[in-house]
Amino acid sequence: MKKLVLTALLALCAVLAFAYEIPKGLLDSQPAQALLINLDQYYAQRALPDKPSIDVDKVYASPRSQVEIRTILKGFTAGPHFHANSDEIVIVVGGSGEILVNGEWKPVKKGDLHINPRGCVHATRALTENMRFLSIYTPQLPQGGDANPVN
Repeated sequence: MKKLVLTALLALCAVLAFAYEIPKGLLDSQPAQALLINLDQYYAQRALPDKPSIDVDKVYASPRSQVEIRTILKGFTAGPHFHANSDEIVIVVGGSGEILVNGEWKPVKKGDLHINPRGCVHATRALTENMRFLSIYTPQLPQGGDANPVN
């Protein structure tokens, strides 16, 4: 019995050892390296524009997703728009502002999560302070962007 258990454990270890090997050469395996970004350090080093606007830095893109680190500066509104291609997930990581959700302006602050499916109109504004956030798009935005303005 001990020999059978030991053989089974060895077989399981062998399977697990190879389970983490990812085949190279997949059509969408680019980029091939992982990222680790400390947001406090990133924001401390990032120079922002002098006037109200939105600062955008695309830090990751693959055929499956795209990640942007953003700051919307106090006094700026990214007007109502929708994405025809991509869902957008917004994670507020600092400051505060408002996001247009289902036709209503909702206050947001650090720790808030907004999930916006493609085709849904949304907007973002910073009224009293800068708002820092991550935008995650899935799939990635097409060349030239995917923000379709709405009046």
